[in-house]
Amino acid sequence: MSDDGLLTEFTAAIELDRYEDIRAALFDPNLSRSFDKRSYEQGNIRSGIVSIAHGAVHRARRRVENTQFRADVLRLYERDLFPRVMNDLLDVLIDRERVDLFPIGEMLSVVLAARRAGIEYDAASLDDLRTLVRHVDAFSQGSAILDAKDPDAVRALVRATYAEFERDFVRPAWATRAALIERVRRGELTEEELPHDILTILLLHRDDAQMALEDDARIVREVATYLQGGTHTSAQTLVNSLDLVFETGNDYPRTIDRIASDTLFAQRVVQETLRLRPTTPKMKRRAEADTEVAGRKIPKDAVVVLDVVTANRDPRLFGADPERFDPDRTIDGSVQRWGLSFGGGPHQCPGRAVGGGFPVPADFNPEDDHVFGLVALELQAVARRGVRPDDTATPERDLRTARFTRWLHYPVRFTSLPGARPVEHDLRRALG
Repeated sequence: MSDDGLLTEFTAAIELDRYEDIRAALFDPNLSRSFDKRSYEQGNIRSGIVSIAHGAVHRARRRVENTQFRADVLRLYERDLFPRVMNDLLDVLIDRERVDLFPIGEMLSVVLAARRAGIEYDAASLDDLRTLVRHVDAFSQGSAILDAKDPDAVRALVRATYAEFERDFVRPAWATRAALIERVRRGELTEEELPHDILTILLLHRDDAQMALEDDARIVREVATYLQGGTHTSAQTLVNSLDLVFETGNDYPRTIDRIASDTLFAQRVVQETLRLRPTTPKMKRRAEADTEVAGRKIPKDAVVVLDVVTANRDPRLFGADPERFDPDRTIDGSVQRWGLSFGGGPHQCPGRAVGGGFPVPADFNPEDDHVFGLVALELQAVARRGVRPDDTATPERDLRTARFTRWLHYPVRFTSLPGARPVEHDLRRALG
């Protein structure tokens, strides 16, 4: 470790690529995501956020923040709020035959990610949505700083973006929520009447010392983390889903038609995409103490690389030809269709059901309370508009990071723009 708290030299570098070994590592309490223990002022742009916190602080935050991902809230988003917003927004964004799909996916996803994070913006303003997407792009580079090709440039960008985000979006929402919380404390409102979002819950529990939220800027960074996680991952998964569909060759129009007419199939496409193209292809952990995983001794301050891409292609678990994109594949009952792409253990992604939905039943017959996930609804909506590859333009990967699953631009064309069938009708049909 360097003298200032940034771990740059490791006692050992260990890579795990077996499914069961990675799961063991994800549950090991001695392995953390904290490679930089400096303060924000010293250069750690992710200082204090839940995704890299470890131990008691992480447990306290997750206990409180996980309440914003209850199943009843997810159903409200999926069955009522999102379909109406999504279809209206798509009618505006897909205004010509050829468009770039990636920013459209971000614009769709940021609407509810902002609501869940607790920030306020003008819902009728495309400029506000585009500004939020620009902020998300910066925060996404910060979240991948361990794989960044120019980490100093990323730090400078993220610092500037935090300041703008706090001024324009967080502070107005903060003032509103602080006033409401004060009314709760005076007995004029109940907690149930407060907004249900991350910012509100953080402010409500700020006095809990275990939460470690005494610094205003730490709350801003936490809210930004949830905005980024709910936007960028969903947009990338949407694009990767279509990219895999288009790679199937001349048969892809049939797959697009199935997506358009079958919500559960759309969800299986999303979960198969997550398996093959995880948002973080190689997760990294730092040994806080000497430990042992799958019989391998790991010394303190070692870096442990978890090769999720390889683990998610284990033929014992995911069937013959696990490299092939097959949303109808039969998998082992002990694993999820998305493999390890949402992580596991204390740091498992809290929003996994938002993007990917609930686990798909083995018999493909979901219960009435099933959640399909917002990305499946996005995918179905663009499929219904006749999405096709744009043969006149080339998709562009995000080369600012070593993560091969990230895109900058993904040109597509649409064969049917107006009058797409509302997604909520198909949700009701899929649930019988």
